[in-house]
Amino acid sequence: MASVINEFLRECMSKVASKVRPLTVVQGNEGGDMDSIVGSIYFALLLEKSNRWNVENPVPAINFPPEDLVLRNDVVKLFEEVGIDTSLIMSVQKGQSPDRYIDLAALDAKIYLYDHNKLTSRQEAFDHKVIGILDHHMDEKKHTDFAPRRRLIKAVGSCCTLVTECFNVCERDVPCPELLDAPIILDTVNFDPAQKKVTPEDIAMHQWLCRRIDDEDYDTAAIYNKLAQWKNDVLVLTVAENMRRDYKKFDFPWLGKKGVMVTGTSSVPCSCPEFQEKYTVPQIVAEAVKFIRERQLDVLIFAFAGHVDGKHSREVAFCAKPEIMEVFAPFIEDSSDGIVFSLISESATEDKSYSYASYSLSDPAVSRKKLVPALRKFLAEGGSRSLL
Repeated sequence: MASVINEFLRECMSKVASKVRPLTVVQGNEGGDMDSIVGSIYFALLLEKSNRWNVENPVPAINFPPEDLVLRNDVVKLFEEVGIDTSLIMSVQKGQSPDRYIDLAALDAKIYLYDHNKLTSRQEAFDHKVIGILDHHMDEKKHTDFAPRRRLIKAVGSCCTLVTECFNVCERDVPCPELLDAPIILDTVNFDPAQKKVTPEDIAMHQWLCRRIDDEDYDTAAIYNKLAQWKNDVLVLTVAENMRRDYKKFDFPWLGKKGVMVTGTSSVPCSCPEFQEKYTVPQIVAEAVKFIRERQLDVLIFAFAGHVDGKHSREVAFCAKPEIMEVFAPFIEDSSDGIVFSLISESATEDKSYSYASYSLSDPAVSRKKLVPALRKFLAEGGSRSLL
């Protein structure tokens, strides 16, 4: 059944190459994890097959340079195992692959946001072209005038759960259901309630997909372990590649005189102690400062997720100029929500122009998805922190 998906992707490339209009880009988020990449393909396929949403010529697209797909080891290996041709995946960022580039402006494309509900600052000029949203992150309150079926935002563990719900509602067959199920298994940590990610909807849609998977030996624990091993194999990458691999930028409103805190966040699927041991803190700081300057950030935040002493762990690290680090000090010190930040290490550049500090979190359920809205609220309003 991978042939169905490959053929659809070929048709999409042909539409873009021939400049078909109107064109609708189902655009994943800039972090570009498995949930975002797989889900955008399946949702675009469903929009093509069903008239429920009345979307014309939907094509899926990643939101990072195509050459960075290789940094997402779990996605590459999953696609290889299933038989999906990654050379057919297009992007709204040109990078080094102009033949796979979707020029939103030149094609006058409409945009259907998938796995995010607000365009990044560098894409906000296309805000008037957004025609729909399917997402599971915090609601940014954009495009609230859309009809309910064109604006579905629900707090579930995986956005692919929402895609599966859409297939269910439309009573459509799912080609390669095990591929659509993979991000749900991975994002919910194999439906482990202790991780505080899984919802009843995730379980229900996983079970719905399982009834369509012709494999008596389908073992979600084994699948999760395989996917997690692929995803967590990041220590073969450079520090710079790890920062790019799952990166998101946010322009947080800030009470400070500048008014905006330009914040980069890099999600790294290994523990902070492992990362620091592999690359050394001075090297991490040097690469982080270079990244901050290249992308004109005020702060870069690493969100680590791995294992320490055989248990799930979460850590965060901040890198910024000393005066910016002071802004985040109350956020780090506040434990009124029950989450304690314990210092792992701190460092600075030789000229003291930039500082770095890493912390372990007392609750391993605090993901970037929870960290971002808490930071936004803290910077905009001050007051006590809430990560739960």
